[in-house]
Amino acid sequence: MRELSVANNPAVFPRMAGNWRPIIWLTAAGIAALVPAIIFGVPSNIDLSNHFRFALPFYEAIHQGNFYPGWLAESNYGYGDPSFRFYPPGLYYLLAIARIVSGNWYVATLSVITLLSVIGALGVYFWARQFLPSQVAIWAGIFYVLAPYHLNQLYQAFMLAEFAGAAVLPFLLVFTERVCRRGRGVDIAGLAISIAALVFTHLPLSVIALLTLGFYALLRAERGRRLRAVIQLALAIALGLAASACYWATMVAELYWIRVDHMKADPSVDFRRNFVFSTFSPENLNVWWMNILVFASVAMFWPCVVIFRRFSDHKSSVAGPRAAAIVAIFSFFMTSPLSRPVWTIVSPLQRVQFPWRWLIVTSMASSLALAAAIPLWWTTRRDRKRPLALLVLGTVIVSVAFSGLHTVREANYLDAAQFEATLRQIPGSTSVSLWWPVWVNEPWKEMNNQVEAGPRTLSIKSWSPEERTFKVGAGAAIEARVRTFFYPHWVATAQGKRLEARPAGDGALMISIPANETVVNLEFREPPRVFGAALITAMGWIAIMSLAVSNLKRFRRRNSRPESSLCSEVRLQANL
Repeated sequence: MRELSVANNPAVFPRMAGNWRPIIWLTAAGIAALVPAIIFGVPSNIDLSNHFRFALPFYEAIHQGNFYPGWLAESNYGYGDPSFRFYPPGLYYLLAIARIVSGNWYVATLSVITLLSVIGALGVYFWARQFLPSQVAIWAGIFYVLAPYHLNQLYQAFMLAEFAGAAVLPFLLVFTERVCRRGRGVDIAGLAISIAALVFTHLPLSVIALLTLGFYALLRAERGRRLRAVIQLALAIALGLAASACYWATMVAELYWIRVDHMKADPSVDFRRNFVFSTFSPENLNVWWMNILVFASVAMFWPCVVIFRRFSDHKSSVAGPRAAAIVAIFSFFMTSPLSRPVWTIVSPLQRVQFPWRWLIVTSMASSLALAAAIPLWWTTRRDRKRPLALLVLGTVIVSVAFSGLHTVREANYLDAAQFEATLRQIPGSTSVSLWWPVWVNEPWKEMNNQVEAGPRTLSIKSWSPEERTFKVGAGAAIEARVRTFFYPHWVATAQGKRLEARPAGDGALMISIPANETVVNLEFREPPRVFGAALITAMGWIAIMSLAVSNLKRFRRRNSRPESSLCSEVRLQANL
């Protein structure tokens, strides 16, 4: 148990933290994976427009002092939509910060995806470092950077939010391992922060991550402390959900107000049609391409099976990597039609839509297992199994070459001018219909003005995304039509009295205007539960920081003991 004792002993962390060589190498690997994008431009796919439909107005709202906008006003030709309330905001905060620092969206986007690539590599390294020496663990991060599915997330699909979630996901396993092995306050706090960060980044991966966390904990919790580990893991999950309540509380409460659950689902996003190997027809392009990525992933990661051999003298050093390999097998099972009963029973899984999303867990866990297998294959380089070792090296090279020649080389790149031109076309365009309010129906009426009030005179006093004021002259009582989709949080008032509002047949906001001259104040008002969720979020972060700080104080007190006593303790634990 020497390696585990030393790796998990906080007394030796300062010495380990001083070794920056792995950090430098992994940072270089994460940047190297983005060199094609840095040279040729931002990879483009249909998801690029979807992401920047959020990012552009999100940045503008922050620039104007609204740090958590509730209404995307410019989309759908000015009718707007509530998608800010349902899509996790973490990625858009990151993009907005990069935009403020860099001064343009092209550099900001490349900077963010490069940063995410590096963070993902470091996360897998820190997970592998719980079991493996630094010089071996570093390969886990490199393999993750080169994993076929991970590269596909960026270069072919441009699933930027999922790519961001894939950078956070390894840290859940890092702290789950530490909670299962020792369960200190800082470990619980770290896991809670990781959960909150993932919820703020990507919901489908959050569902996948929580299931993976539970499965991994079953493998790694020691017999004598399983109950304690379960309690601590539950506490971390509760704190992580509390810390992200300001987002998901609104999403859950208002989900029935949008079309996602009230319209016939697009067959292309039905989980039943998106299992790998469920079809080999190019007509289902998603599954057809994912099948190819599976074969590329198998070619890269199959050599990790060697860690399941019996090594009596290496039992403790392969226990963790074996657990990672089992997680890889479990996650791959979840991508296949064999797991259909699980998907049918566990309804939250169905919102993941694409079972092949589990391939990111497969890639992450397989990267660690493959790194652990390197020393075992290295020992065969001079014996009669050398041809098999060369075959292993060859299949890994073939997999990496495939990703380079197809996933990366065949991507659609936008240089700076093309990228900026694409962004200029996004404001006002039609958004994804799943985010529209449930009472919206196409076609919408074309409006030349922000408000229509029939024969009565009209003047716009002010018009901002969440606050509007307009004046309607005297005349017969009418309903004014506003170029904004109706949503229950839009409140119209005149002289302090609330005016009746309803949706038109196409979903536009209709406001009853009395006969006298009326100044209408239209405001998007957040309900009281939003402020309650914000309070829960604040309390969650206070609790998390308290756990981390209390553990840090104990660490400092322990380090204040005489040097000889500290060294004796480390030597004693290393000899166990």
